[in-house]
Amino acid sequence: MDRVKESTDQMVMAVCPACGSRHCQLQATARKTGVVVGGMLGALIASGFSSATAGAVNGAIIASALSRRLPATVTGAIGVAIIGFVCGTIAGHAIGAEIDMNILGMYQCRSCGFEFKA
Repeated sequence: MDRVKESTDQMVMAVCPACGSRHCQLQATARKTGVVVGGMLGALIASGFSSATAGAVNGAIIASALSRRLPATVTGAIGVAIIGFVCGTIAGHAIGAEIDMNILGMYQCRSCGFEFKA
């Protein structure tokens, strides 16, 4: 019996070597790490590259739409950091998913709990 078989919808389906169950899922170790690291780096890089002028312009737009209580530069810096965090999180998730599938390849059987590499 093959440990990894192609299913009809072209997705790889792992078979547990311990119990033969097809209820196996890919571990998300690199994906979880990529989301955290990518989000933090994205926020730091985006806030580091945004100038005070760009932050003031973005902040003025955001502050006028909200409550106008925060200074424009603070609002702009927060807005740019949030956008960078979201972009970094998306990129980290995509890179982590590729690492999980192509490099690590660790699966866990949901029936017996056995962890294996396909």
